[in-house]
Amino acid sequence: MPSIIDLNTEFDVQSTGALFLNSAFGIGPDFSQSGRSGPSIFPNTGLGLVGWWLPGGHWQLKAGLFEGSPGDPSHPGRTSFSTTGSDGALVVMEARNHLTPDFVIGAGTWRYTEAFDAIDPSRGRLRGNSGFYAIADGLLWAAPEGEKTGLSGWLRAGFADRRINPVGLAMSGGLTYTGPFGRLADQAGFAFSRVGFGMPARQAALINGGAIGEAETTLEATYGFNVNSHLSVQPDVQYVISPSGDPALRDALVLGSRFIATW
Repeated sequence: MPSIIDLNTEFDVQSTGALFLNSAFGIGPDFSQSGRSGPSIFPNTGLGLVGWWLPGGHWQLKAGLFEGSPGDPSHPGRTSFSTTGSDGALVVMEARNHLTPDFVIGAGTWRYTEAFDAIDPSRGRLRGNSGFYAIADGLLWAAPEGEKTGLSGWLRAGFADRRINPVGLAMSGGLTYTGPFGRLADQAGFAFSRVGFGMPARQAALINGGAIGEAETTLEATYGFNVNSHLSVQPDVQYVISPSGDPALRDALVLGSRFIATW
């Protein structure tokens, strides 16, 4: 039975990157840019149907069918459903292999059934808006303290159809350490993201009097610690090289923090 599903809770998921604040360390930008207003992810979630097959103790095969245009593109965040043929559907498939209980490798692919406007207007509307990604994620070294302490890491690479999507390639990765300085609940991490813009998008920017560079690169360092049993604080620093690929913009230093309160 179809239900409202956040696609990123089922596909293109890696647990290590959840520590970081930059959205590029969640679902890959190559995938999140797709469709009229993105796939079925927060805040524009839509109807979906997901099925699993577990052929062996460490293999997982998964497939999903989602609305091609979830929510209301004119009003992001508004709940709206459309099952008309003009919106088409998004098909996603993924395979994962748990090499150990704490380390997984996987690969997935996605494709829209509806046609989209090409970045180059002379090419009109094109079918085959698709992409694929690969992930390796998990515990690299277990600390003797136990309690899930130790070093974890991930690497991800994703590709999208450059004829239709501005981002043709996205790569990310990082390391986190759980339990630094003997504080078992603390986490420290460093991550990077590199988003590459396709040649059609770069050529279109030049035609329109602008410019887009080859890529945007982001570096992030963060440390999360518990103040007490009800409050955790996570200072964060990011350095963005060539924001949005715009050569007119200077590199950006971003300082922030996340606070989590429980009661």
